[in-house]
Amino acid sequence: MIPREVIEEIKEKVDIVEVVSEYVNLTRVGSSYRALCPFHAETNPSFYVHPGLKIYHCFGCGASGDVIKFIQEMEGITFQEALERLARRAGVDLSAYRSTGSSDYAKYVHLYERVWKRYVDELKRSHQAKEYLLSRGFTEEEMENYGFGYVPEGSEIAVEVGKELNLKEDEVVKYGLALKKGNRLVDRFEGRLIVPIKNDRGQIVAFGGRLLGDGEPKYLNSPDTRYFSKKKTLFLFDEAKKVAKDVGFFVVTEGYFDALAFRRDGIPTAVAVLGASLSREAILKISAYSKNVILCFDNDRAGLRATLKSLEDLLEYEFNVLIATPDPYKDPDELFQKEGRGSLKDMLKKSVSFEYFLTKAGEVFFDKGSPAGMRSYLSFLKRWVQRMRRKGYLKNIDNLVKEVSSSTQIPENQILNFFESDRSNNVPVQEAKVQKVYDEGKGLAYLFLNYENFRERILELDLDVLEDHNAKEFFKRVSSIENINEAIETLPKEMKDWIFRVLEEVPPPKDPEKFFCDLSERLKTRQLKKRLEEIEKLIKQSVDEEEKRILLNMKLDLLRKIKGR
Repeated sequence: MIPREVIEEIKEKVDIVEVVSEYVNLTRVGSSYRALCPFHAETNPSFYVHPGLKIYHCFGCGASGDVIKFIQEMEGITFQEALERLARRAGVDLSAYRSTGSSDYAKYVHLYERVWKRYVDELKRSHQAKEYLLSRGFTEEEMENYGFGYVPEGSEIAVEVGKELNLKEDEVVKYGLALKKGNRLVDRFEGRLIVPIKNDRGQIVAFGGRLLGDGEPKYLNSPDTRYFSKKKTLFLFDEAKKVAKDVGFFVVTEGYFDALAFRRDGIPTAVAVLGASLSREAILKISAYSKNVILCFDNDRAGLRATLKSLEDLLEYEFNVLIATPDPYKDPDELFQKEGRGSLKDMLKKSVSFEYFLTKAGEVFFDKGSPAGMRSYLSFLKRWVQRMRRKGYLKNIDNLVKEVSSSTQIPENQILNFFESDRSNNVPVQEAKVQKVYDEGKGLAYLFLNYENFRERILELDLDVLEDHNAKEFFKRVSSIENINEAIETLPKEMKDWIFRVLEEVPPPKDPEKFFCDLSERLKTRQLKKRLEEIEKLIKQSVDEEEKRILLNMKLDLLRKIKGR
């Protein structure tokens, strides 16, 4: 047992504010410090640290205690383990009170350290693993610096090391290093390249494994254990936090190789999530060092969703967020491999504020070309605007409104009114600009394809005056067939391509009836102009004065009609 006076000496020598600030972003309030509570989800800070009393207390969830209990709760370790960690920090020697046996945590990290060293030795012997890393641009020096290892197929290294350390087989399994395969225990990461995952103190507490052969999953993390949580751990955070306050921001990525690519390109504050997106626990950890984050996830739909989820949580904690996209590549690692040194730094320089990202992400998930798609797109952004307004991102809202107005041709005041309205059915729709977008042939074909009640009226028009050859051919083919779908199936490929271009190019009319009438009138005007050309030709050819007089009267009558339209 450690005497009470020794425990009090450790607590006296350790600055509780300094310790807690490594986990949350503390702000001074009078004689105390305040932060968002790390033990429950909240958006208004109710967690206080009292340096004089050397205790913490949360008025939201009731969590309270001293610095020892705080470390216990945050790291999931025992009182003894937390005390030993703080004793080292305070410079207090506990060796006289230590029992002959090691603590469970000490056994855990010792096992991982020894197993990792064996995996590093295996990498040196594996031609396949080294070739794989070389193919991704890693030098021999980088392989050593980043601690890569390799686990051969059928490996029992973890169990062997466990026996050397006098650990039982079930302890090696409990620690996440081995699993049963048939009648024997094998390494969980057999056949995989190994990346060491460290806790905030720089101790290896888990592995990430990349499969070199065929099979799934391609990437595998250690399972959660008493001393490792995917939600609470960020890959490379132990090194990033040392320079984060000087650099001023974190780059958050999706995978180990993405974070390593940033490191190789000279960005020391890149970290990677070990789950689908940033967790609340990870955000609180980051906030203790910087409130500036650049998100750079995979350039696909899954990456977009992960970015949106992470962004949502970051805004709740009032971060300044930029988004970087590795376009046209799949992820930052591929960009670095293809474009080389400096490419990721250049990408970060082109990062956009999160509101611009939201407008582009919405376009990926919703089709603005249809009324329903536009409604969904604006409703999607409305939810974000409401969240932004609640957290005070007013300038970002102004930027978003301007961007949406520019891309949709909807006036800014209408968009803003919709975003601020409690109603969801007053979505503004841009006016269709018929003359500037397409001719009569495409417009009538769009109506014919989408509105059955206009088909008969369209076919009654003089379609021979259409200038678009494809439109004339389309109406010729469908005029005698009742089933439009059957008719389209029989069309040649070029005609089908034209139909799909029409459906893509022509915006949905706000008022289909007015749309038809406008097109019909334009067609009649074209018909009159065609007749005018015929009459002018006859006038030139005529030799009879009476006939010329009649033709001239007809010409004047046509000109009056055309002018009156």
